[in-house]
Amino acid sequence: MAEPEAMESEQAFNAALDALNGAYAEAVEAIRGVVNPQNAFACATTLADSLRATADAAADVRAQTAARIWEEERLSLTGLADRISVSKARAGQLVQRAKQIKEQS
Repeated sequence: MAEPEAMESEQAFNAALDALNGAYAEAVEAIRGVVNPQNAFACATTLADSLRATADAAADVRAQTAARIWEEERLSLTGLADRISVSKARAGQLVQRAKQIKEQS
């Protein structure tokens, strides 16, 4: 059975993801409602840029989380790859990215 704190964190994550998806849908609807096509395009570009930055940040969180599994479970890269269902090369890339992020902070 999962610990109550872990369940609360997962519920908070699911609520935040639902809110994010809802905000995206609202932004798309707002863009579709912009009468001037040039302005609509500018809004769509801003949305795409924002989502790209968010996706990049999420990828960094994913890399940090993979490294956390690797460190806490004391796995080899092959073990990490198996654990998170990626190739050994990808597991190495995730760990390296997490190390870069740590060095930058």
